[in-house]
Formats: sequence, C-alpha cells, structure tokens
Amino acid sequence: MTEKINVQKRKISISFGAIAASALIPGISISNVSAQTNPSGSLTVWVGSWWAPQIPVASKLWNAQYPNVKLNIEALPINGYLDKYIATALGGSPPDIVDVDSTWVSTVASKGLFQKLDDLEKELDIADIDKAMLSASRFKNSLYAVPNRGGPEVYYYNKTVFDKAKVAYPQANWTHDDVVRIAKALTIKGDQYGMGVPADASDPSNVLSLFCPILWHHGGEFLNKDNTAPAINSPEAVKAITYWSNFYLKDGSAPQGTPNFSTTRDLFPLFTANKLGLISSSSNTFDALLNTPNVKWGAVLSPDKVNRAGGWTMGIPVGAKNTANAKLFLKWLSKPEIQAVVMNRYPSSLKARKLAPWNDPKWDIFTTAAPFSRSVPVVAGWFEMQTAIIAALQKVLVKQATPQQAADEAAAKIKIIIAENK
Repeated sequence: MTEKINVQKRKISISFGAIAASALIPGISISNVSAQTNPSGSLTVWVGSWWAPQIPVASKLWNAQYPNVKLNIEALPINGYLDKYIATALGGSPPDIVDVDSTWVSTVASKGLFQKLDDLEKELDIADIDKAMLSASRFKNSLYAVPNRGGPEVYYYNKTVFDKAKVAYPQANWTHDDVVRIAKALTIKGDQYGMGVPADASDPSNVLSLFCPILWHHGGEFLNKDNTAPAINSPEAVKAITYWSNFYLKDGSAPQGTPNFSTTRDLFPLFTANKLGLISSSSNTFDALLNTPNVKWGAVLSPDKVNRAGGWTMGIPVGAKNTANAKLFLKWLSKPEIQAVVMNRYPSSLKARKLAPWNDPKWDIFTTAAPFSRSVPVVAGWFEMQTAIIAALQKVLVKQATPQQAADEAAAKIKIIIAENK
C-alpha cells in the first residue's frame, strides 16, 4: 500500500526522542551491548516517510553500539523519491544508504548507481531473509541491496459489506472463480461494490499487487524464461487481462472511477466507509485497519494462494562517502533482534517475525502466505516496462483497446526497452 506522506521533505534529526533502549528488546540492555569494532565517522540514510516514528528507536540502539558513528536518517516523501535519488547519485553527492522499493533495484543497478554487495552477502544470514525479497534485491546474479521490510499480499474483506449482501466470508482455499462470483454477489449498484481494482499509474506497486497474481494464475508471464522478449501478449496473459478488466467492464463489480483509482487514495477509504467488499494489499493495510476500530474486517489468503511479494530494500550508492559504515549498518539492521524492533512494517527477517511484536498470532496470515509469494522480474528497464504495462491496462478499462490490442502495445514497448538495455 502506497504510503501517505507530506509533500515537503522532512529531514529528521537523530538527536530527539530518546527512548529507553533497554526496554525495546527483551533480554538486551544498553549496558550489555558492546561494539565489536570501534568505527567512527558519519552515516546518512535515506528512507521513506513511514520511518519517521522509528528514527529515534533506531538511533538510540545504534548510538548504544556505535557511539562514534554519527547516524543521520532522513525520512523523505515518496513522491519523486526515486528521481531525487538518481539525480543526487548522478550529481556525485548521494547518501551512504538509500532504501528503495524492491521493484526499483534493477533500474538503479542497471544504471550503475548501486554498489555490488557480494562481499557483504558472505557476512549475512541469507537463509533468514524472505526469499522473494532477496530475489528482488539481486540483479544479474549479484546482490545490490539488503531487504528490511516486505512480504506477501493478502485479501482484505469488509464484513459489513458481506453481511449486507448476505454473502459468506471468503475462506483460505478460495479460487479466482470464487472471487468473480463473490464480487458480483456483493455489488449493490450505487451503494456498494465487490472488488477494488487499482489502476492508476501513480500507484504502480498496488496495480501489480492485484494484477500479477491474476497473470501468474492464468499461466501468463511478463517476459519469457530468459527475459529476452516480452510475454505479456501471450494467450494466457491476454486471458488474465480480460479477467482483470471484467470486474469493471463486464461485471460492474468494481466502482465507477476505477481507471483512476489507487489503493491508498481511493480504495481504502471506500473500504473503511463500508462501500467496498474486497481489496488486495500488503501488511500496510493490515496495520492501517488495526487503527480503524469501527470497521469490521478480516484477512484471507489470496485466491489460489498465489501472491506478489513487495517491500523495501537498502542499497549503497556508487560514490557513497562512508561505504564501510554503510555496510556496518546493513549488517546491524539485518539482525533479527534489531529489525523486529526498528521496523514498523512487516520485517524481511524470518527470525524477526518470530519476535515481538511480529509473533502475535494476528500476523500469522503473512507467515502462511509467504511461501506462495513471487517477485516481479528483476531486469534492466523494469520500471519503464511496468509503466508501459499499466498504461496498456488503463486503455482496456476506458475502452480504448481490447485486451489483445493492449497486450500487443505493451509487448511492443517492452521489446524496445529490452533492446535499449542490452
């Protein structure tokens, strides 16, 4: 789920918000934490705005172990985040670490703006990192980033909408055919709708959160097996596009405005207003719904269990001035006992998920869903490819193209992108 942020950049100093770190991690106190090395200097880390409340927590723990390394974590707006980083990196003044959406890794790495981390990988507990997120952090067989948050997508259902339509709640073994049937049964035109379909290009991650599992379930792929040619216009992929668009065009179970809807801005408010029955999203939505006590809701595995993994992962820019300290930070944050406390989004460490607060049974659904997760292709030009795909999908919704025409158009653009990135 795309984060809500203020438009203006917020630079957050680490000097405030002192929190008793001894109370943060059970069994660990400041007096018992000793630095294994004696590094010094400084370290600047760029992160998304959702980090803001966690910066004092991370800073307190870091300062206890590495008091001679001045840590500066900057929480930035997501709007323009990637462009800002690329411009800064090309200008020769990047931060020491930048946190990026996992779908951005290949774009940044292919531009030569991330350092390879193969040497660091040898010092990490790779088996402890979510497999799908780890895969998304590689490019051409090299590790370019270390995941800190992320996991599977699930479906959320509004119990009030279901009860009003007298429809049984979805179960873990439901199918894509069940989704169509349930979405239609939930729809009471002008009052409530069954299925939320994000389609706005401003929210690409959540467009793909719904579309990817549909594509994969129908046997389709974005690219061929060796990523040398588009596959989005295969018969299987066209069938998936048809299925996806039918919620809006054929069945009318997706609300008016769907072609321009994003999950955070449009679908989530409809869901919490008891106007929408189903949305597909990550643990961010779970967290947000925990703060809406008046909404009756539940979460269930994605239909046929297949889902897209998403999250954020940290890389070290080429030209970073404090590479040694940056690697130290990545190793530090990858420790389960640190990540469990520092992250306020579902952690990528499997062991951290077994620690408080993530070991609460309410999070079990994500543990169950994780083995069925897949990541999007990690190839040069993926960012441009997904833009072309989403633009084509929108054309289907506004009846400017048939599913086949849209798929062919996306495939033609992807073919050019592949050629440009050889």
